[in-house]
Amino acid sequence: MTSPSAPTTSAAQTLARLLVGNQLQQAVHVAARLGLADQLRDGPRMSAELAKVVGAHPDALHRLLRALAGHGIVAADDEQRFSLTPLGELLRSDDPRSVLPFALWSGGVSYQAFGALEHSVRTGEPAFEHLFGQEFFGYLAEHPESGAVFDEMMSRHTAPVAGAIAGHDLAGVEVVVDVGGGHGELLAAILHARPGVRGVLVEQPRVLDEARRVFARAGVADRCEAVAGDIHRPLPPGDVYVLKSVLHGLSDEEAAEVLANCRRTLRPGGRLLVVEFVLPPDNAPSPGLLMDLLMLVGCHGRERTAADFADLFRTAGLRLAGITSTKHGYSLIEGREPERC
Repeated sequence: MTSPSAPTTSAAQTLARLLVGNQLQQAVHVAARLGLADQLRDGPRMSAELAKVVGAHPDALHRLLRALAGHGIVAADDEQRFSLTPLGELLRSDDPRSVLPFALWSGGVSYQAFGALEHSVRTGEPAFEHLFGQEFFGYLAEHPESGAVFDEMMSRHTAPVAGAIAGHDLAGVEVVVDVGGGHGELLAAILHARPGVRGVLVEQPRVLDEARRVFARAGVADRCEAVAGDIHRPLPPGDVYVLKSVLHGLSDEEAAEVLANCRRTLRPGGRLLVVEFVLPPDNAPSPGLLMDLLMLVGCHGRERTAADFADLFRTAGLRLAGITSTKHGYSLIEGREPERC
């Protein structure tokens, strides 16, 4: 009988790097909170000078910048002046590629909830509710600052995939209803690509004003309306219902109910377009795997496999018509009415 071989040094180092990932996450989060990237947009600056501007302890800020330099987010010259690297540029608030909202969100209440992952693994219940005493979206409604950061982060996540989804075949479609579509970037992209199509955004009241501004900037305000609504209540009729990053925040029972709710007002021949991660059946690397844990700690949701989505559609009285992958990790999952014999 042979004993397992000891991990190699390189394997141990790899695992060690993974174990300190939370430290780097917090370093980037604090840099985002202090607005360091915006302060460095015009060129190199000394840490002491930055400390005065952002309200930080000079030595402590220097140590933070030094750590960020060691991970390629800022660079330091021979005079210990710090400047942005291409990675650091992505933390600027004015960069169209900015991940600033993600950096702000991932180190806040989301970070605290994930720190209580053990609670969720032991109980199967959301750690977020255990920590904060209320469900996730109720918390956002009562904490507008967190809600605004979350909404902006979701908008940034939508932008890269909007083009792929807007290019989907919409022949014969007159009305697209985006259910829970945030600030409306996805619906605006669809309408911009399809001049003959009208749109309806169904969302919480707190985001509707910003959505209307998004539609105006996209030049589609005359073909789109933003209405307050609930995914569990009757929806405006449409030829296509779009649900991006909605179902993964719901239990299987709730998700099937939402799909069935869409089916009730879906026009004849219409379809549902669900945009989510689809988990690989062999556990191959996928952004959806860690997102699944976020859903575990944050709410009663989960990420799903293709077979899981087929089951959801079937339970809702629909059929899975196809799944199209995008280069951004998301998949476009299409549901239709069952074929009649």
